[in-house]
Amino acid sequence: MTLVARTGQSRFGHPLSDLRVPPDDLAPFIARFFITIIDQPDAQFTEDFLLNETGFVRILVRGDWQGWTDQWVSRDGPLIFGPQAVPLKVRARGSMAVAGFAIRPGGWFAIEQESTDLFAGQFISMTGDFASALREAASEIDDVDTTFARMEAVVRARVAALGRPHHAAMAAFETMARNDPTVAVADAAAALGYSSRHFDRLVRSHFGHGPKTVLRRSRFLDIAAVMRGFAVPDADALADMRFYDASHLNREFRHFTGMTPNQFRQTATPLLTPGLMLRQHRKMIDQGIDPASAT
Repeated sequence: MTLVARTGQSRFGHPLSDLRVPPDDLAPFIARFFITIIDQPDAQFTEDFLLNETGFVRILVRGDWQGWTDQWVSRDGPLIFGPQAVPLKVRARGSMAVAGFAIRPGGWFAIEQESTDLFAGQFISMTGDFASALREAASEIDDVDTTFARMEAVVRARVAALGRPHHAAMAAFETMARNDPTVAVADAAAALGYSSRHFDRLVRSHFGHGPKTVLRRSRFLDIAAVMRGFAVPDADALADMRFYDASHLNREFRHFTGMTPNQFRQTATPLLTPGLMLRQHRKMIDQGIDPASAT
């Protein structure tokens, strides 16, 4: 497999995205803006899977992209992806260029009017003025600074048009799940001032899945990032101890990747890896660490 990651690669050779922290006015709604450009021969397919804990908007600019439902289906242009609780298989033929942004759960309704759980595990083509503006924003994707500036402007206009504030409690649970995924759901609900039932409804509408799934997936993504060499000092030091034994770890890897831990270590994941790094980028900033030191 011949891949050339033009937006960067880790010290282990994994493709990375060019990530940008959103400006202050968009920070409650957007986790990160990103651009990913990977060159490969025109006839070459790269197949992988996605496993994201937040919704994403991805603008597919280059590459023949397909995603798996009950068969391979082709997509291009702006897509909205719900969070995934199981791997979502994707593949691309030829060189790839994608721009977009990760949506914070507490800011979901500032971007999309329907509940997140309606999008969970799905990828849906976007239509209308917002989609057209996104497509235009990424039309010169190789000029990354211009593309980032245009995406920010389009998202800012969308937030203003919908006029929905971010949900502070869901933002707090997002941070909690990312940094303390062993917290009990009842304790998280109580800390945020909700009954367990009300908390479950809120989390499903903003995160796409119930709180137990959110925390379980977060624990898995921590250990997956460690195996990819993206451990956050201190925060991920005990990641492997969150699993009872090797059998538990094996079950979680089979559930979230369809592979054993050893198979995952030995398998390139060029489309999953940029998403893992985006997540770790946020954890590093949570811990006061310069993300540049980890790549």
